[in-house]
Amino acid sequence: MSTQGHDGCHPPGAPTGECLTNPSDLSPKAGRRTVLSAILLGVAASACCWLPLALASLGLATGTLGARIAWIRPWALGALALLLAGLIAWWVLKRYGGPSGKDHCCTEPTRFPTLPVVFLGISALGAAAVPRLIHPDRSATLVPPAPAGGTLLVISTPQFDCPACVGTLSQAMEATPGVASVQMDFDKRETRIAFHPGSAVDATLARWKVELGFEGKEVKREAASAPTGTIKFK
Repeated sequence: MSTQGHDGCHPPGAPTGECLTNPSDLSPKAGRRTVLSAILLGVAASACCWLPLALASLGLATGTLGARIAWIRPWALGALALLLAGLIAWWVLKRYGGPSGKDHCCTEPTRFPTLPVVFLGISALGAAAVPRLIHPDRSATLVPPAPAGGTLLVISTPQFDCPACVGTLSQAMEATPGVASVQMDFDKRETRIAFHPGSAVDATLARWKVELGFEGKEVKREAASAPTGTIKFK
């Protein structure tokens, strides 16, 4: 590739108007690997949403499959974001952070890796939007009723974006002895659980983690004082 250089850039004997330094663009092999990584990470990040639906359409029972693989989603989305940020940072350093002067004036500026960046951006945005595209309805934000003397528990579950991710998890949790009701709030990424009085809350959570793959960070725990009705957290 030849480009027009600046005065004084040419070594002795070099043809006028030609640069002897090749541009340091992203190699085609690295570009293909980046595009393939973007596609695979996008598929993995949304697998908990589309895989249960795909299997159900084939007549296969998925149960809590979506919940068991939901942990992949935040890691895959994070990897997409890191790849995108790293690729742009690499271009900025190559384009603007190189040496200056006569050793650099004949080097063609590094071209922006448009195709890999576009694929990474589309994969990240698409994977993040899949839950709302598949299940556009918003979930309720009221805590379910709990018996007087029972326990209301709020668990942060950011890995659950939509009903497909949950599958039959909430039904399996509600079938556990001592559990009054379970509600998955996909807007706030929280799970609200009402326990009957005297229930072994911590033991139940440990059992769900092993048997159902359910886990999260406890946000709030309080005793239910109202015998009936719906209770709101402030």
